[in-house]
Amino acid sequence: MFRQLYLSVLLACLLTPSLAFPSYGGHDNKGVKVKFPEPQQYTGPMKIPDRHHPYKAPGPNDKRGPCPALNTLANHGYLPRNGIASAGEIVQASGEAFNLGYNFSVAVSSLAVLSCGNILLDKVSIGGEHRLVPALPGKIDGTPGGLSKHGRFEGDVSMTRLDAVHGDPAVFQPEMYKDLLKFVDQYGDGDIVTPEVFAEYRFKIYNDRLNDNPVLTWHQGRLGFSYGEAGFILNLFRNSETGNLTRQDMTQFFVEERFPENWYRKETPFEFDDIRMAVDALEESHPVRPGKKDVNGMYVVDTPETSPFLGTVCGTYYDLLVPNIAGVLLETKGQLKKNVDTYLDGMFQLFEPYGCPRLYPEGPAEL
Repeated sequence: MFRQLYLSVLLACLLTPSLAFPSYGGHDNKGVKVKFPEPQQYTGPMKIPDRHHPYKAPGPNDKRGPCPALNTLANHGYLPRNGIASAGEIVQASGEAFNLGYNFSVAVSSLAVLSCGNILLDKVSIGGEHRLVPALPGKIDGTPGGLSKHGRFEGDVSMTRLDAVHGDPAVFQPEMYKDLLKFVDQYGDGDIVTPEVFAEYRFKIYNDRLNDNPVLTWHQGRLGFSYGEAGFILNLFRNSETGNLTRQDMTQFFVEERFPENWYRKETPFEFDDIRMAVDALEESHPVRPGKKDVNGMYVVDTPETSPFLGTVCGTYYDLLVPNIAGVLLETKGQLKKNVDTYLDGMFQLFEPYGCPRLYPEGPAEL
């Protein structure tokens, strides 16, 4: 009996580490060092995709999520086709294929891993949970849900996805896209998608969610993402050879999640100032205010007392980072803490030129 008890205890001791700390791909829980690529040397127009990046439909185990641009990059192999990528891979792919500005891309990819990836392994799923993106040791910030997980990165008031209260926010909704095409009919220039299309459609979606989402959360960071989504589409989905975004090309990106034929990326990098100007232009005709619904279902707009730096670039930085990312990450050590600091640096370098103070996460950890 003693021998059996001894073997049982020994077996439990041997198994416990593998249960508490999932497999880290041969890195023995030491993690990997975050490494961003160098900025691309040629930043002009380019035909995309090239012969090395043919379209291939995702397989049953490949992850896809709420962002048609990232899904397209994975379907063409600019990102790993399984949908599991490092921050550096996202920077490289979005720069090469879409000509997304380097600092802007570093900041957004850093936020993606910080918010819903594995910081120690520098991995995030562009869709939902995946075994290659396990929880951090001790599950100090819960289970990474990928970009499909509602809250930290993905949020309310999407143009082609449901709010989480109504269903899976990662799933493309054909009926919502049909509504968008009706706005192309009404406000576009024939088959050309104009800024007015998105200004009117985005305002319509905002009012729809005000009416039907009892737990609507739309603080400054998410508002910026919502209108930034429209600005991204208008600028980065258009063909730089023609200078236009057509109904047909937009449908290729949204429905098939593939690059159109004879498509050329933007002729100059799309920088943070470009997205800010696009957001301002789309909001101009229908100003909106960030906020959230209270327990009674009333939409309460943010104020300087409730939202530091409200109405400024620094307000976006604050909202995306301080209440949104787990403060416990600052208490980590070793390679994990080094990676946390690298991602925080990646976000700060985008906002520092605007006079923003360096900010740090104070949010709750996920369970």
